[in-house]
Amino acid sequence: MPVQCPPIHLPNIPLPPQPADPPNLQDVHQARLFCEQVENRVHFRATDVLAQQAATNDDAANAHLYCHRVVAAANQGQAGPADPQHFFQQVIQQLNNINQQFDAVDQRFNAIDKRFNAIDQRFNAMNQQFNNVNDHLGRVNDHLNHMERGQIDMTEILYKTYNQGCTDRTECQYKVIPFRLPNGGTELPQMVGLPALQDAQSIVNLMNAELNLYLNWYDIPHVRNLRCETKLQRLTVFLGIPWPLL
Repeated sequence: MPVQCPPIHLPNIPLPPQPADPPNLQDVHQARLFCEQVENRVHFRATDVLAQQAATNDDAANAHLYCHRVVAAANQGQAGPADPQHFFQQVIQQLNNINQQFDAVDQRFNAIDKRFNAIDQRFNAMNQQFNNVNDHLGRVNDHLNHMERGQIDMTEILYKTYNQGCTDRTECQYKVIPFRLPNGGTELPQMVGLPALQDAQSIVNLMNAELNLYLNWYDIPHVRNLRCETKLQRLTVFLGIPWPLL
């Protein structure tokens, strides 16, 4: 038979839930907790307010008896003979349930980890594709730079050839050969403050400082104490202009 709750009614102390048949570990815990609460009320004798909440010795005895019956019923079970492994089986079952929950959580974490690995692999593949595109753009840029340098070389050769064909050294308009910049580009002399050498007179009128700048820009070998006439001759040879000028 199931153990009945004791006929104890005290303020602020609820009766424990009806135990199972046979009682389980939770029922035993509730019975012991109820017994302790009733025992504590036996000492409430100091004031009238506390006296209304006090428990009698009979209440304490009934609570102890109830606790003893719950424990005995839990130990013996409904069939009568004691079964010492009953509680251990309950504990083991609870531990197994907890272990299964941990396994389920672990499986979810493994699934999340796989998803992150898949995302990481996709990012790595995309990064590799970007690197391949970068390499391809680098090769294209090198090819374009090579073509640009070839175009500059071709333009310089064409301009020199044209200048060599100018027989009228006073009225012929020479082609102005651009300076080569370190970054691979070009710049016209007049853009850096030098006069455009479009005829023989403009070359003859060059000041020594301007002549030195022209030799430096065109990377024509020279020394500072070189005669002005020799500098002019080297410059005109580079430009493809016949010498002497006038």
